[in-house]
Amino acid sequence: MDGGKRFDPRRPRNVLLVAALLFIVAMIGTAGAGGGGGGQRQSGCAVSPNPSDVGATYVVSAWGLPIGSAINLWVTDPNAHMVGRPLGSTPDGRFNLDESSQIAGKTTYAFSGPVRNRMQWYATCSVEAY
Repeated sequence: MDGGKRFDPRRPRNVLLVAALLFIVAMIGTAGAGGGGGGQRQSGCAVSPNPSDVGATYVVSAWGLPIGSAINLWVTDPNAHMVGRPLGSTPDGRFNLDESSQIAGKTTYAFSGPVRNRMQWYATCSVEAY
C-alpha cells in the first residue's frame, strides 16, 4: 500500500509547495520576455526624415526588439505590395536601416520574428513620400 502518504493538494504543506512551483514557473516565463527586467520591453520604430522625397534616402529605426532572435522586415509600398526579408538578429535590440521609396505615397515598415511557431509583430512605422 501507499502507507497513507498520498498527495493531497489541500494539505498546508502541499499548498505551499504547489504555490512555490507556480511562482517559479511564472518568473521563468517573464524573465525571458522582457530582457531581464521582469516586464515587457517597449518596442517601436520611426522614420526620419518623414515625409521624404521620392527616391531620397531616409532612416528606418527600430528599438526594443528581442536580442539574439531572428528579426524580419516587411515593407508594404503605396500599391499594397508587401515584401519581406530577413534582417538576422541584433545584439542590442535595435536596427537603423537606410531605405528609400520609389513610389509616391505611404510606405509601411513592420518588424517581426518567430515566437513559438507563430509570428510576433514588434513594431510598425510609415513614411510619406512626395
